[in-house]
Amino acid sequence: MNMIGNLKIGTRIVIVAAIPSIALLGAVVQDNVRRLDIVSQAKSVADIAAMAPVIGGLVHEIQKERGASAGFIGANGQGEFATLLEKQRALVDAATQRFNALNLTAADAAGGPALRDMARDTKAKLDRLTTMRSDVSSLKATVPEVAAYFADTIGSLIQLIESMSALTTDSRISNRIVAYSALLQGKERAGQERTVGTAAFASGTFSPLGYQQFVKFGAMQNTYFAVFNSYANAAERKALQEALTGEAGKQVDRQRTVALNSPFGGSLQEVKGEDWYKAATNRINALKTVEDQTGAELSAFAEETAASARSGLILSVLASLGALALVALLAAIVTRSITGPVGRIVATMRRLASGDADAPLDIAPDSSEIGEMVRSVAVFKANAQERIRLEADAETNRSMTERERLERERQQAEEAAEVQFAVDTLAAGLGALAQGKLNYRINEAFAARLDKIRVDFNGAVTHLEDVIVQVSGNAQAIAAGSSQIRASADDLAKRTEQQAASVEETAAALEQITTTVADTTRRAEEAGRLVRATRENAEQSGAVVTRAITAMNEIEASSNAISNIIGVIDEIAFQTNLLALNAGVEAARAGDAGKGFAVVAQEVRELAQRSASAAKDIKGLIAKSGGHVTNGVNLVGETGQALATIVNQVKDISINVLSIVEASREQATGIKEINLAVSQMDQGTQQNAAMVEESTAASHSLAMEADGLFTLVGKFETGDRRQNASPARAPQAFRRSA
Repeated sequence: MNMIGNLKIGTRIVIVAAIPSIALLGAVVQDNVRRLDIVSQAKSVADIAAMAPVIGGLVHEIQKERGASAGFIGANGQGEFATLLEKQRALVDAATQRFNALNLTAADAAGGPALRDMARDTKAKLDRLTTMRSDVSSLKATVPEVAAYFADTIGSLIQLIESMSALTTDSRISNRIVAYSALLQGKERAGQERTVGTAAFASGTFSPLGYQQFVKFGAMQNTYFAVFNSYANAAERKALQEALTGEAGKQVDRQRTVALNSPFGGSLQEVKGEDWYKAATNRINALKTVEDQTGAELSAFAEETAASARSGLILSVLASLGALALVALLAAIVTRSITGPVGRIVATMRRLASGDADAPLDIAPDSSEIGEMVRSVAVFKANAQERIRLEADAETNRSMTERERLERERQQAEEAAEVQFAVDTLAAGLGALAQGKLNYRINEAFAARLDKIRVDFNGAVTHLEDVIVQVSGNAQAIAAGSSQIRASADDLAKRTEQQAASVEETAAALEQITTTVADTTRRAEEAGRLVRATRENAEQSGAVVTRAITAMNEIEASSNAISNIIGVIDEIAFQTNLLALNAGVEAARAGDAGKGFAVVAQEVRELAQRSASAAKDIKGLIAKSGGHVTNGVNLVGETGQALATIVNQVKDISINVLSIVEASREQATGIKEINLAVSQMDQGTQQNAAMVEESTAASHSLAMEADGLFTLVGKFETGDRRQNASPARAPQAFRRSA
């Protein structure tokens, strides 16, 4: 306190001005450090984004080698895949050399040990490519093993690019990185679809697992491309649409339809493995063009962001220096406006104290405390002049008593003491104010003519204290509110992220369900056609049975007619036998003349007997045949009734199958609408997640600024009567005094 009291007023004012200036400088330095971090982040992302085309090129060539390897294995090393695989391996080797030539020092510095370990792991996987190629060439490796190795290697390469999103807090760059990563992931699923399809088309059929993977990879492409469209710009979305709907995309769709219509062991001879590989490769090449365009725009945007951040940092530094210069200028002006008049007042008072009553006082009094001091000094000067005049009068008026002279001197001394006391007390008050003690008050009253200075000083300090206390209260409220906002924003960000993941999984599941329901509808329609054919066949069979019954009835009538004719023949044979017997009797009567006739009669009788016996056998057979025909007629009738029942049942089945087909169609339509709604929900959720991240960052920044404001206000001391409580996060530097 004594050290502060010994300082000049100008020095004290400089100290008071320096405190907020230093706080402002600290805030400026903190903001510039933050901006410098943004510049560093943007530079790191730009460095890695520049490497993205090389990494993407290697991914593209490895994807093609994976498809060629699958076709080579599926064709048992025969056909065009042998030559195609050899050429593709040379392209992969060239792309690998370009990747190994990359300088990952900048990426290591930006991403730290995690990115460095990721790069090391990726190179280790690439080193195992020679062993895998040897197994493929010798047909030791299976298609699932090839697909697993290449998928793992490609996933590591894509992860290197996705790591860029962890290097920046700029939502615009993050959105572009998400779009680029989604495109790479969708293109990777297209490559995996090409691998599975090449093996299936080359072998002529799908295994159950292969068919499931083929459908899954197609659905996952749609999901990733939907994510890409949510974050990409209009030009990038248009480029993707052209790549998917171009001639290569249409050819892949046609061949994919053939595959989807022949699951679980169905024949795929309609499409050759080489044709599928070429069509899928052309489509992936079109996607590669979109990938190159997106990567180039990402790199350019990252460079532009870095340049913008650098410009912002420079402008911030210049503005900060300008603000500090302005504060210094204002402090100098205020100091001169106080120390100049006070210095002249002090010089005048010294001359008055030395007895120079004519000391000049060339300061115009105003309404400030300095004006009051000028008026007080003017009183001192008038008093000094009056004292001199009185002394002169004393010389001329020796008759004045000694007591009156002493009284006048005492009054003059009291007035000088009162003025000196006022000046010293005001100096102490200004010193306390310079130390930030806003609870300091001048309680001891001055002389009546000088007490207005004390009252004005106390009023000014009280008003300043009220302002600081109000600012402190506002800072406390802002700190408490920002803490609640920050906690709510963090919780909302977490729940939004979980919701986005759930919606994305739901979209993928609905896409698979849509494919399955479409297949079920197609199969139900096929069942309906089979049931209609079965009904028609059953009706035709019923007509045939009816005609068979008619024919059997006609056969039965013919058998009865034949039986009647045989009866007539039997009667004729009986009559012939009688006639032959009579002829024999008459021949015997005729003696020798009738012997020849007797022999003929005997032959006729035997013939008649044989005819009767044959007619009897035939009649028995016809009777037996008639019994069989009757049984046949009964059985055919029962068959006709059974077929009629079957026809009625088939009609019922046909009606039910048609109902199932209609329900399946309605179900497919409903699931498509649900799938569309979930896709739109997924897009909205992703956008909400991005906005929540921005809100979270803003709430954190607000909390930091509120804490900073509270810390600045805490440098002042105020009375307990002004504040009763402070929030839980209020800085401890805020002091109170009794």
